[in-house]
Amino acid sequence: MATNIIRSIRKGSAQWSEEDRLQLVSILAKAGYAVKIGRRIVPGTENKPKPQMEYTVEYWEVE
Repeated sequence: MATNIIRSIRKGSAQWSEEDRLQLVSILAKAGYAVKIGRRIVPGTENKPKPQMEYTVEYWEVE
């Protein structure tokens, strides 16, 4: 099972809103994918005073 991850870094002009992420999840689920939405610290920023966060949408084919 291959998992695909779409990342959306929180800061910047290209950030996705919560509504955008939910619409993407809905489209992927309707297309037959299993979907997981989450949030995590951007690798490499763990030791900073204010680590940067990114939102993720993971999806994979259900067999």
